[in-house]
Amino acid sequence: MNTLVRRLNSLGKSRKGGILVLALGVLATLIWVQIQGEPTAGSTGHGGGTSPLLSSTHAKTGIQLRATLSQPMVVQGGDGTVYLDLTVLTPKTSEERQTPTDTIVVLDRSGSMGEDNKWRYATQAVYSLLDQLTPDDRIALITFDTRARVNSRLLRATEENTRELARIVRSLRPGGHTNLGAALLLAESIASGSNLVERRSRVVLLSDGLANKGIVSPAELGSISRRIADSGSVVSTIGMGLGFNEMLMASLADHGMGSFHFLEDLESLGTLLAGALSDSRLVLADGSELRIHLPNGVEIQDVAGLPFVLEGRTAVIRTGQLFQNSTKHFMATLRVNSEIPAEYSIHSIELSYRVDGRPYRQGISTNELKIACVQKEREYEVVASIDQDIYADAWIRNNLGVVMRSVGDLVRSGKREEAKELMTSYRGRLDEADAMVPGLKKKAESRLQELEERVDDAFEGRDQEVKQN
Repeated sequence: MNTLVRRLNSLGKSRKGGILVLALGVLATLIWVQIQGEPTAGSTGHGGGTSPLLSSTHAKTGIQLRATLSQPMVVQGGDGTVYLDLTVLTPKTSEERQTPTDTIVVLDRSGSMGEDNKWRYATQAVYSLLDQLTPDDRIALITFDTRARVNSRLLRATEENTRELARIVRSLRPGGHTNLGAALLLAESIASGSNLVERRSRVVLLSDGLANKGIVSPAELGSISRRIADSGSVVSTIGMGLGFNEMLMASLADHGMGSFHFLEDLESLGTLLAGALSDSRLVLADGSELRIHLPNGVEIQDVAGLPFVLEGRTAVIRTGQLFQNSTKHFMATLRVNSEIPAEYSIHSIELSYRVDGRPYRQGISTNELKIACVQKEREYEVVASIDQDIYADAWIRNNLGVVMRSVGDLVRSGKREEAKELMTSYRGRLDEADAMVPGLKKKAESRLQELEERVDDAFEGRDQEVKQN
């Protein structure tokens, strides 16, 4: 199950009033959608507008990539926004195989983990995970408070070893500060020796707090998570309770090409870890990376909320592990130069990944994905060319997601009025978009109302600090 579904399910379990920023992060991360696939030979169809839907399937891996634009035209003098809609589909393999896994559990044992039964649920979840492992799997344990320590390096999950690891966990007690950076560095050291072709490796971080000892910079912590992913592992994070830094935990998962989960209902933690283990056995490909080659005059603004880097005119998005029999979809927001009439073509879209250690690179030549900037008197053609489904999806999810992330930052800082002004501004822009796609504002209204109610609730009544977080 992908990050979005898990975050939405978790949100449904939170109390009324909830954790505002977590809720915002959930909907903002709607944008985050994993990608899997690419092509060697291609076929061309058409989407709902006049921009073609390009589709290509790799002859050996069966992975398929589809790409289309929200519209092939923008009006001169407008904001030039166009959405690039991407979908990756992976097949179900015919062979039944259970890939051995390496799991590195990084467990927060700071003092706050002793509150609200968090430590009890966390340790029970580790015991449950041990029961799910096979003798071919390996597991390591790192715990951290004021300092971090390796309680067990990677060991095969034999009955003797899992029994000893369970004994170690029972002997631990929470206390101290939260030196998350030191724990991630230890995980990096172990993960770098785990990159074997025949195994899947993942780091699972469980924490309830903030990084307040050692390395505390989100950028530095994200860099460590990225290096772990570069070594062949993925980093998934689980936030427990109500007080943790949701933005940091989500960022670590993004940089680590894993998933982020929020758990207020801690009883489901064991099930969540078991599900993550099961997912890791269904990995079809790993180390995937998407490249979008853009022409001069077209800039990329956002890639489904994911971190991305620019290499000249190429946007590089790390898309992580690709699971069997899955569909993953996300949207990139492009900004086209609308100062003068001109035509632009996206050069190509490429996806690289590894299957059983063997590298694959697939590409769609996207010469047919053209965007024309036309004069004002042709605005009716621009409106007629819009794929209404893609355009509405972008406004309700992508754009609203960006607003929610910003509102979350403002609420956390106690800036209620600024948050409300930002929502009002979004409503005004939504009115303009509704003129292009009638009914769009009505579709977004319920989510906007929920957002406004949560902002108001975060500054009223009891537990305001908790609700704002």
